[in-house]
Amino acid sequence: MQTGGRHILKRLLTASIVLLFLTGESFSLTWQEAQALLKQNNNELRSAKKQLDSSSWTYRRAYGALLPQLSANLSAGQSSVSTAAATSSYSYGLNANLDLFNSSDYYNLRSAYVNYQYNEANYKLNEAGILYTVRQAFIDLLIAQENVDLRKKILKQRQDNGSLIELRYDSGVENKGNLMQTKADEANAKYNLSSAQRDLGLAKLKLSQLLGAQIALVEEDLKFTASAQQDYDLLTSGAPDYLAAKYQLESADVQRQSTLSGFLPSVSLSGSYRKSGSSWPPSTDSNSVSFNVSYSLFPGGTNFIDKIIYDLNYDKAREDFEKSRKDTRYNIVQAYEKYADALEALEISKGYLAAALERSEIAQSQYINGLITYDEWSRIEDSYISAQSNLLNSQKSALSANAAWQKSYGGYVK
Repeated sequence: MQTGGRHILKRLLTASIVLLFLTGESFSLTWQEAQALLKQNNNELRSAKKQLDSSSWTYRRAYGALLPQLSANLSAGQSSVSTAAATSSYSYGLNANLDLFNSSDYYNLRSAYVNYQYNEANYKLNEAGILYTVRQAFIDLLIAQENVDLRKKILKQRQDNGSLIELRYDSGVENKGNLMQTKADEANAKYNLSSAQRDLGLAKLKLSQLLGAQIALVEEDLKFTASAQQDYDLLTSGAPDYLAAKYQLESADVQRQSTLSGFLPSVSLSGSYRKSGSSWPPSTDSNSVSFNVSYSLFPGGTNFIDKIIYDLNYDKAREDFEKSRKDTRYNIVQAYEKYADALEALEISKGYLAAALERSEIAQSQYINGLITYDEWSRIEDSYISAQSNLLNSQKSALSANAAWQKSYGGYVK
């Protein structure tokens, strides 16, 4: 699909989500839809975007100092003294001024541009943090949904086991203690289901509040992929943390260079055209053109002191930048390694679950045929139930680790 078509579809998607929000409808959404909804409704993001737009216009405004300054004037007046008739005066004209060389204007423009770039990077940094918070809430709801389904399945398993033991107890094969244990396991499964349902309600509330809409369900395939190799240098150079630190360093550099203005002259060109007279329209022409050069010979030594101060500020900013660069790269590498660990742990959990399921099926048959005791069968059943819960926890850990990995290099905002 062409870029224009994708843009139209994205706008239609966002509009449909907002419409559902305005009508107060509950709906199920994907992570992509959640991101679109967040950008529409989140006050913090919208405030940061306004600040970024303001910074953009401040940068454009700085160009005004490099353009000619034009002004027009018009005057009419009358004066009189007691011994003479009143006299009238009229005039109009144009004035123009242009800075041919003023280093302050140049550095002000550069400073405004760097400030805009910093605000842009800071906006992406804020966006990445907010998206991470919402992603975690999205994951909590997704896993809460899965947990309710799992607890229903476990309750069914406990109820079936309870029916089996009750039948064997009535037949005189099992003792009352084992029956009571099975019924206690069933009651515990009911409690776990109730608790999971309460957690689901809280997860819905949290995500709904973050997105400003009533969310009923979320949808996502629990599939995980990770590349064996990552270009950490490339990821670091594009991370919002790195970019914000980079533009802070550039701002300090511009301020350091701007101290040269104290040692340089200013050159400007100005001109005016004027018509004046005692009647309207005035008929007397006058015009002037001037070329001006000014140089501050000795401004009290402030130019030398400013250079020392801003050189030191730049050296400090450079050290801060190097530390920030190293910290950002480390955080990216650490986040990816933790994600890789979570994926390996997930595969191990899958292996344990497959083994526990196989053992449960075998033990069920052996127990019914009297080949193993109740205690042996019960331990295997507990192990199977525990393996199911562990797999869900491993899936949540992998999703959370992936979210932290995306946040570390600004993956959600790219």
